[in-house]
Amino acid sequence: MSEDPRLVPQASGPPRFQPSVRRQARATGAPIAVLILLAVLAAGVLLLEGARHPLGLIVAVPLTAVAMAVVVACYFWLDRWEPEPSRLLLLAFLWGASVAIVVSLILELASSEVLGTGVVLVLIGPAVEEAAKGAFLLVMLTGVRRREFDGVVDGLVYAGFSAVGFAFVEDIGYVAQSFSQGTEATLATVILRLVLAPFAHPLFTSMIGLGVGLAVSRPQQRGRWRYPLIGYLAAVTLHALWNGSLVFGFGGYLLVYVVIMVPVFLAALLIARHHRRRERDVVRRQLPELVYYRLLTPAEAGWLDSIAARRAWLRSVTARSGKAGAQALRNFQTAATELAFLRDRVQRGVGPADAYDLHAELVQALLVNRARAARPLEENARSAPPIRPVRPPSLSGR
Repeated sequence: MSEDPRLVPQASGPPRFQPSVRRQARATGAPIAVLILLAVLAAGVLLLEGARHPLGLIVAVPLTAVAMAVVVACYFWLDRWEPEPSRLLLLAFLWGASVAIVVSLILELASSEVLGTGVVLVLIGPAVEEAAKGAFLLVMLTGVRRREFDGVVDGLVYAGFSAVGFAFVEDIGYVAQSFSQGTEATLATVILRLVLAPFAHPLFTSMIGLGVGLAVSRPQQRGRWRYPLIGYLAAVTLHALWNGSLVFGFGGYLLVYVVIMVPVFLAALLIARHHRRRERDVVRRQLPELVYYRLLTPAEAGWLDSIAARRAWLRSVTARSGKAGAQALRNFQTAATELAFLRDRVQRGVGPADAYDLHAELVQALLVNRARAARPLEENARSAPPIRPVRPPSLSGR
């Protein structure tokens, strides 16, 4: 793949700082007010249900929050190389906790009147809930949000946050309701939902995230629509097996848990780890090119080469320059990483339509934040980890 000349600095020297040019803020373009309204509605329904057993609600909220915090921490670990914007992660959580909950509740209640609760539990519920949670990934593929969707890891992260939001509200409701059934029922509900299966909903919806992530990372491949469809069917199947196991009591639940859910969970972990390493490799592969085109210095590239080096750099800058310098460095690291991913996507033929404007914005972000943190960047250059030898990138093929 030849290097696109529009991504190569044309000046003989390094790009110059242009204070009149500012990187535009990326608006999400999503109806946040509507989501918040729906979240309030969902919370209101939950509170009305829990009002019958206020003690159950008081206990359920912190317990569920702790369990979901563990899940969220795992997604933050997965997303360390190219962290997604906090506002979009919050939006994904709100989608799951509001839109997905409300849509699922309405459709499942309407279906149960016609088909019965058993059919809804095993068939209709999984299909509706996975569609509602996974719909956020379609939202992410529209407008400027599409810039932030790079591949499989992003699909897993956004799907996971949507599912965590859904599970957070649902688990609070189930735990709160169990208080009316006695201590044994409450203990069983807490163990089954918050101890054994806090990853259940994220695991189901991660199949959709995997499918959408594979689709967006394939350059103009025919039949890319099959990946999201297969992912959705896999999510519904896992969810249906999970719900169906409850029909056969604890023995059926345990059998499905050990034979199906644990192996699938371990496989999902291996897939996530593999794609996380691919993100690391993308950054490391692009760093020498960024140095060659004088977008980064060799010292800066050395500090960006690993998560450990980035953290050490951040600690050193924080000690020397305080919060302002540390924030400038964070922005610098983020811009450099996004620039590496953007160049990789363009070279693979899957870059966004406005890739060249975005490339200019990211280069400008590097310059602006380098200027803001110039002194700490220079002071840390002497102790930077070495980067692999810088060679001219191939212009005839990769």
